[in-house]
Amino acid sequence: MASGLTADWALWGKVPHTARGYEVVAAHPPGRSGEFNAAIQHWYPGTPSAGDRLPWITIGCDAGGAGGGTVGVFLLDRARITHFAVPYQQVREAGIGWYGMARAAGTAAEHLDETRTGPAELTFGEDDLLVDDVAGHITTGVSETTRWLAAAAAYLLDGPVAVTGADGYQPFGVLRMLDSVAALLPFGVRSTLSAATSTSPGAKVPMRLFWGDPRGAPGVTSLPLSGELPDLGGLSPQARTYHDLLLQNWTQDGGEAVVHHLAEAREPLDIIDLRTPGYVLGVLESRNRELAVRQAHTDLNHVLSTTPRADAEKVSAVLVTRVLPYPDTDLEAVAPHLSEDVVSQVYKSRLVNGLLDGQVEAASASFERMRAARAAAGLDLGPLDQILTGVMDEVLAVGGSGESDPVSEGLLPGIAPFAEGTMALTQSLLRQRPGLASRLIRALYDRPEPAPLVRAWLLWLCGGPNPRRRADFADSAELPVLHAILNTGTGLAEAGRKWAAGQPDAPTLLLEGAAVCGHGDEVLQHPGFFEALAHSVRGSSSAHGTEPGELLVRALRRRPAGLRPESSARWDVLCALKGLPPSGFTAMAAAPPGRSGPESRVAAYAAAFDAELRTKLLRRQATAIVRDLLEAVLAVDSDTGVGPGPAARALTLHILDWSDAYTQPVLHAVHRLATSEPHWDETDQDREWLGRICDRLPALRSTLALRELTLFAAQATDTPEICDALAALARAAGRAGAAKDDLCAALMSWAVRDRDRIGERILAVFNAYQAEWARDVGTDRAAEERAALETTLALTESDHPVLQYYCDHTIRRLTQQGSDMADEIRHLQARKSLLDEEINRMHQLRASAARTRT
Repeated sequence: MASGLTADWALWGKVPHTARGYEVVAAHPPGRSGEFNAAIQHWYPGTPSAGDRLPWITIGCDAGGAGGGTVGVFLLDRARITHFAVPYQQVREAGIGWYGMARAAGTAAEHLDETRTGPAELTFGEDDLLVDDVAGHITTGVSETTRWLAAAAAYLLDGPVAVTGADGYQPFGVLRMLDSVAALLPFGVRSTLSAATSTSPGAKVPMRLFWGDPRGAPGVTSLPLSGELPDLGGLSPQARTYHDLLLQNWTQDGGEAVVHHLAEAREPLDIIDLRTPGYVLGVLESRNRELAVRQAHTDLNHVLSTTPRADAEKVSAVLVTRVLPYPDTDLEAVAPHLSEDVVSQVYKSRLVNGLLDGQVEAASASFERMRAARAAAGLDLGPLDQILTGVMDEVLAVGGSGESDPVSEGLLPGIAPFAEGTMALTQSLLRQRPGLASRLIRALYDRPEPAPLVRAWLLWLCGGPNPRRRADFADSAELPVLHAILNTGTGLAEAGRKWAAGQPDAPTLLLEGAAVCGHGDEVLQHPGFFEALAHSVRGSSSAHGTEPGELLVRALRRRPAGLRPESSARWDVLCALKGLPPSGFTAMAAAPPGRSGPESRVAAYAAAFDAELRTKLLRRQATAIVRDLLEAVLAVDSDTGVGPGPAARALTLHILDWSDAYTQPVLHAVHRLATSEPHWDETDQDREWLGRICDRLPALRSTLALRELTLFAAQATDTPEICDALAALARAAGRAGAAKDDLCAALMSWAVRDRDRIGERILAVFNAYQAEWARDVGTDRAAEERAALETTLALTESDHPVLQYYCDHTIRRLTQQGSDMADEIRHLQARKSLLDEEINRMHQLRASAARTRT
């Protein structure tokens, strides 16, 4: 099936029998005549001589930007030029090359004249695509023709190329050869690449690739089509690399596979953009990463070995464009040269730029691979140490001391800890620069299983497992103590209270690290240390640039690991003081069963928490702390409906044993749970616990009775038995003390579920409610209870006019009943008349009989 391109067109020449010069004599659309005239004059290849073979074919492109440019085909035949303009987007979708476009243009030109209107159709067949047109030059293996085409394509990346050859060529044969050169570059260059099958000798032409004499065109590379292969010495490093990698791909996989890969890269490219050679090289490298990496190493080794002192610019170019951009590059070729200034500087710049651009994981991976490459080569880490300190200095200079540091908080936590005695410069910088060492260790807390990592990094930072002299950490005094705790468990005992008093942030930072690493007990149970932490809630501003108490909030937001119940209680006291949920209790409740069961752990936690609340420090805030604790533990998961677990239920009962002062917080918390959590999926254990709470707090009975009514109403259907059950539950809740508005709300929620029968349902349930009361307290009291419920209904706001529905339906029912009664009265009256008549008849009969006897 034939396909085609829709083209605008122009005919350019001299109007016969006029004195005017050459101009556009016909075009579609006519409004583009000026634009067509400018394009034809710009791409004009010169004047053919008498013996030249025609047509001269020129391809000239208008970049247009963002792929919106135009590919122009110009056919010069004697003094006439036929021009077709096709949007590159069409060319891109079709995948057609210059040869196929020119053949289609030649056919279309035969049908154009000054009388033609409308666009032209450039029709081509299925075998006219680029990969088919150039197939004659695409051999499986690398041939002499392949090498010439590869050299021409590489030189085309650097600048204009003129192809020269013997006489006797055919225009379309030349165009197919030029098309084959361009086919060894990504298809997208055709959005801006220009070509011509012939030009006038010595003419200054704008074409990038043309057949003709290059004299008069400075900067043009001349490549003879016959004879020896082109000299590659004039290629730029990127162009030479492209040439070599092109032939490597060709050798390994064959020419057809390579050309097909390049033909699929159709994103528009500006051939004169200085960034295009790098992008083009990337397109080719993406085809076979292994070959690309191998070639990169070859290029680097070549540059490094050409002179005793490698040219810095060449080394930098190879590193930046050929080796370092690829995450899977094997850095063994770079590692031995890392001590050379130019190599270390480029590598350091790559790390800095990556970190500042947010590519932290890539930077960590690159650093780790470089370290492994140095180790594999038997080389020390000295150059890496210098590079890393330089990276830290540059990154911190950009971000400032108060900003986050992607080195200590990103790159270093993402690699394996350094061995003791290595990377001394980095170690010294982390120790001496305020906050850096702490940032590194804190970043490890977010890693899976952080304790071994923290221990290993502190071993390196502190210089050994048991250093005789504590390392001098600028503004990170907690780290040596944490190091000692993780290794010996005696760090706090050695530090003492004076240490905590002299370091305002250190107690909080130490608590954070110890809790994350499973050693929080040593900190929270140390005499006097917990009091210092509690007092720090109201402490002064931090040396780390945070607001008062912010460090403690950050520490308490972490989930503590392995705390004993007594320590969990102290942790949660700190949480309560900062308005945070009790993560110590939740972590303890979620922990797998140990030697002590859940009940004994909760009991120990409750006893410890109670003891802390009785201290002078917390006594005044005790009720508020208990209220916040209960609000957190007596919660329902809105997604699953799961409510308080066994630990939370047990803790609530323990709190009731502490003091009568906590009765109201418990009452409030359970009431909130029962009334504000409609999605709570109660279990039998929950109901048994609620019963025990009610035995201790009778005031909750109305709340629970109302909850039972509300839950039943939310699920009930519509039968007389359901109405009776709802009425019974409503009466029970009312007798337990539930307010009328709550009862009314529950009954309304059931009634409005059937919008068409709201009034009917309300009337039915109110009748049943009155009947329930009447059975026990008589009709008068029952009527009073119903009237109170109706009054509440009148005052209740709802999305539906429930009262109106109720009144309307009741009036209709009563009216109907009245009508029924009137009918019955009339029927009885008629019967009475018959009875009266019968009575009269009987009287008459008796009188007649009496007269007869007399």
